[in-house]
Amino acid sequence: MYTLKPISNRVKKMRNKYRETQPEICIARYKLITEFYMENPDITGSMKRAKNFKNICENIPVRIDEDEVIVGAQSSKYRACALYPENAIDWLIDEVESRYISTRDIDPYILSEEDREYILSTGDFWMKECMSAKTDAYIPDGYFKHCGNGITFFGPKGQSASPVGHFCANYKNAINKGFGAIKAEADSYIKDMEDNGIFGETIDKYNFYRSISIVSEGMIILTKRYAQLAQNQAKTTTDPKRKKELEAMADSLNWVMDNPCRSFQDTIQTLFMYQTCMCLDACMHGISFGRVDQYLIDYYEADIANGTITPEQGQELMDLFYLKVAEMNKPWSYGATQSNPGYTSGQLMTMGGIKEDGTDASNAVTYMMLQASGRLLLHDPPQALRIHKDTPAELWEAALETTKIAGGVPTFENDDLIIPALMSRGLSLESARNYCLIGCVEPAGCGDEWPACGGTGTETYWNMANALWLGINNGKNPMGFFGMPPSEESCGLETGYLYEMNTFEDVLEAFKKQTEFFVKWHASSINSFEYVARQVLPLPVVSATMEGCLEKGMDVMYGGAKYNSTGIAGVGIGNVADSLAMIKHLVYDEKICTSRELYDALKSNWEGHEKLQEYIIYKAPHYGNGDKEIDKYARWASDVFANAVNSCTGPRGRFSAGLYPVTTNIIFGKLTAATPDGRFAGEPLADGISPVQQMEKNGPTGVLLSVANIDQSKYPNGTLLNMKFHPSAMKGEEGVIKLTNLIKTYFGMGGMEMQINIISSDVLTDAQENPDDYKNLIVRVAGFSAYFVELHIDGQNDLIRRTELAI
Repeated sequence: MYTLKPISNRVKKMRNKYRETQPEICIARYKLITEFYMENPDITGSMKRAKNFKNICENIPVRIDEDEVIVGAQSSKYRACALYPENAIDWLIDEVESRYISTRDIDPYILSEEDREYILSTGDFWMKECMSAKTDAYIPDGYFKHCGNGITFFGPKGQSASPVGHFCANYKNAINKGFGAIKAEADSYIKDMEDNGIFGETIDKYNFYRSISIVSEGMIILTKRYAQLAQNQAKTTTDPKRKKELEAMADSLNWVMDNPCRSFQDTIQTLFMYQTCMCLDACMHGISFGRVDQYLIDYYEADIANGTITPEQGQELMDLFYLKVAEMNKPWSYGATQSNPGYTSGQLMTMGGIKEDGTDASNAVTYMMLQASGRLLLHDPPQALRIHKDTPAELWEAALETTKIAGGVPTFENDDLIIPALMSRGLSLESARNYCLIGCVEPAGCGDEWPACGGTGTETYWNMANALWLGINNGKNPMGFFGMPPSEESCGLETGYLYEMNTFEDVLEAFKKQTEFFVKWHASSINSFEYVARQVLPLPVVSATMEGCLEKGMDVMYGGAKYNSTGIAGVGIGNVADSLAMIKHLVYDEKICTSRELYDALKSNWEGHEKLQEYIIYKAPHYGNGDKEIDKYARWASDVFANAVNSCTGPRGRFSAGLYPVTTNIIFGKLTAATPDGRFAGEPLADGISPVQQMEKNGPTGVLLSVANIDQSKYPNGTLLNMKFHPSAMKGEEGVIKLTNLIKTYFGMGGMEMQINIISSDVLTDAQENPDDYKNLIVRVAGFSAYFVELHIDGQNDLIRRTELAI
């Protein structure tokens, strides 16, 4: 039976510090970038970003905390966050001025009065300088008459408050080449151009290579500053053991980033330092680590073989690495925090799967990663386990025991479906076999693709339920949308009203037209954002390693990566499937009510139509129970959405459809009127591809039969299936076998991803009432896990409402 190993005293102490420290805001980075931008208005594009980054590397405070071995930070204080005014500033000014950022009920941050005054005194500069303000000017004119549609997050202003984010850099280049070699390669291109003439479009390449040279030098400078600090601490410490440790750290830090790694410790340090540098360069938004067990295994095995480290020392280094990642966080606006609560940052790690030759890739480091998650009870970093037909039984057991303990960590990803799906968007077989998961559940190339999984990074999600509403309401949104009141004018296509539709085919056609129309506008608005973002916020630190960029002489934001795509994620497929089936059943087949009666019931939020609502909820069939007549509408509606998304193109390449919500299903639910599935206005939409909460009555097999009707091969941007089991059904060896067979069965049916909560609603309710007793209770929310007590009350209630399943 799988068992957890003991935690070292050092790790235990640092883990306690992590849980006991409330996050703060550190303005060190904010000051540096504000002063640099104010003093250098003449520099633009990649050169501006490169020189800004080098300035940060030269001047950001460096710290090595007590007992640390793996170092690097965005901030001068432990668990403090950096600020990124170059992305967006209006929300920050509002929450800092009102002091709400320190008092809000989810993810509050301590902010000193002195730092508050500095932010407020400089905020006006960023209001026009930030990317969000510049993006607003480029949203297509034709879109504005469609604002307030409730389908997309694009509004009349305040677009793109985050960078593109959601990618995996090529960490193997950082580990195996080092930035000394990368700088030398860039310098050689520069010299060649200077010798032969910088003609035609080569000026773009010339400035790109200059930016790569500058950021590579910056990363080396920053790392050597840490080395000097370690040397200084070694000189002053009176503890001989710590002195030796600090001297070893200084040796590693003087070597790594500049040169290829030599050891397991070098490799972990490089991983974290490069991650730190990418976060210092741009907003920490779903920057995922990729296949960590594949990067580390050769170095780990070599160190074990030559006696440099013991397995216990190796596990401690892994634990310390995880705690450093967990320490990192980023502030969001209160509204955005409701979608990503719990100080989560989406720095996802992938393990397992197959190698490029098709053989099993699991190794000793895979199990070390699971040990770190299970023993430390961390919701960050999130973990994803790739599954294939030859996944070892002992890995299944280790992963499932971990997910029981650590609240849905790891998720389970189906190689047999994801690899062909990625190939369908252009990846080679070898690259697809080397895929990793990004942010939440989004598959992408590992170090060779710029997937932009979340589109702009802010306007990621697409409300499928409101597409149906506009379809049956002549293009009008009956609810307000982020401060915009309902309008009597059509903001979508004028497809008629439900009570005017003589056949069910008219309903289907109306939904299809609105879907295609608003997918077009969503993709067009993302493309407008990319036009601005690539000029204002190129990403040379990422581009320095990404496969394709040095070869092309092109930043990732311009399409420099070997592969490129852009994601759009649909939300509420369960509601749409049930609603379409219910309209057909009630109006056109059984004639239980007229189309006018159903329309009036929806407009009145079921008031005066309680018997009809009761029939829908308790007597009519629902998606999630293996009913083919209902489930075919999940297939039909998801095909309509996927086909619309996958047919779009952007400046770098094609778009890619996804079905996952984070917790946007709750926010979108608040912005969606009553739906024909019996849902009240304002209630959460269905989560991922899961059925509507509490509508699954035939157990997990009924759920799987239903969700497998969705052709998930059309969703290379990822799908998400949440399942919640009562602990009594999952005990011991028998529970592991049950869960293993359940996931295998689903994957054999064409499922892409599954994530699991093994917890009772009674426990969650008690945790809501007695949070001090459940500080370390981790739950799987959507594409991320979080400490339950740190979730917004609406998110807690949504988890409690999910159906408890048994096998």
